[in-house]
Amino acid sequence: MTRKPTVNENQMAARICKREDNPVYKHQMIKEILKMYSDEIRKSMMNGERVQITGVGTIIPELKIRDGKYTIPQCNKTDGNPPPYTKIRMHENWKMREAMNRKLTRNIENGIYGLEKLSFTDSQMDFMIEKGLIPEDAVWGDMEEEDE
Repeated sequence: MTRKPTVNENQMAARICKREDNPVYKHQMIKEILKMYSDEIRKSMMNGERVQITGVGTIIPELKIRDGKYTIPQCNKTDGNPPPYTKIRMHENWKMREAMNRKLTRNIENGIYGLEKLSFTDSQMDFMIEKGLIPEDAVWGDMEEEDE
């Protein structure tokens, strides 16, 4: 399984530093601000607060308890069933989702099967071919890399 690309604070700081609308801020200063921002997000999540990231979406912490409904065993400490736990849910911004969907559709029309650094999986490609959404002779990123 190929590892999906991840952008860390250092890489984001480098991108911001290179932007045309950034005439003043240096890489190290941007990196420190991003570290403070992530730290505040982490602290908020630890306190159970929702975190809204403008233009991206909302991160929502949830509490989960197994309660015995729907054939799931009740939680207890002695019989090995897990006690209450937390879970994080992401509610994406509508504009962001629509922009990503438009880009994906445009990419498919141009023969690019996925986003720039996120390709369809084998099963997704098989489904798309089966439903006639892409040509049967379509080749995607992973196959090209394997041939080299």
